[in-house]
Amino acid sequence: MTRYRIPELASKYIDHEMIRRHAALPDFPDSRIRLLFGFLSQHRFAAAASELYSLAVSLVQLGLDTHDRVDTEAGDRGIKDMRERQLRVLAGDYFSSRFYQLLAGAGQIDMIRRLSGSICEANRLKTGLYVQAKDHSLTAEEYLDRHAGIRSILFDSFTILLEEKIRPLWNELLLTLTRMEVLQEEWSRSLREHALAGSWGYWHVLEAGAAEDRELLLQPSAPDSAAARDLIERYRIQTLLADKLAACADKFRTLAGRIESDRLAQEVLLIGDRLMAAAVPTSPMTGEMR
Repeated sequence: MTRYRIPELASKYIDHEMIRRHAALPDFPDSRIRLLFGFLSQHRFAAAASELYSLAVSLVQLGLDTHDRVDTEAGDRGIKDMRERQLRVLAGDYFSSRFYQLLAGAGQIDMIRRLSGSICEANRLKTGLYVQAKDHSLTAEEYLDRHAGIRSILFDSFTILLEEKIRPLWNELLLTLTRMEVLQEEWSRSLREHALAGSWGYWHVLEAGAAEDRELLLQPSAPDSAAARDLIERYRIQTLLADKLAACADKFRTLAGRIESDRLAQEVLLIGDRLMAAAVPTSPMTGEMR
């Protein structure tokens, strides 16, 4: 397998002083890129382009994630806020455009078409999620499913390149991994009282909470820090998320054990270990509470 060096290659496009100074970038999607790179590298139909494809999709994902960070709230803004907003928009456009340059230069027109279609689908899913959230018709489980699906959609573009017998396992690993990512971020989010609005915990309380607590969340203004912390503790939001994360980690390990290639199986297990090592509530890939 070719040495994994996608973050190093991507830094050529990401590491710009103006962007670093004025527009905080999202995290590099390393776990998903490692998973994609590992699977592509193991299959004769895709191995030759595994590095190119992984680099291209990493830049597209960074572009979409950067655009997601753009503040769309109305109201007066200071010069600094306006500059940061404009640079985020431009940075997202820049990252997204690099994938086209890379793939077009390599004559990969079909992959440009596939990724472009996936970008449209990702935006469609985000719009649907936004509408559900505005209508308050979203359940906590749907929230997880929608976000995991949005994170996986670009990577689904490469399923067709894999051998048919491995595709179901690839798809299941990808969705389990993206679900782990969402749960990890939601657990970290639950530590910040001001971030309750719109989180998994918010939808869980709206779905399963007492009437007075649901009414509190539906008020025009978000609950203050004390009220939000009370809801998080009474509804055991952190414990529930930790349990879900541990269950996903167990499933990911089981799926990795079904990979025929020992080398790829070990690499996939390491991907899970790295992700879980950054997750406070559980020990790496064991599901045991710390």
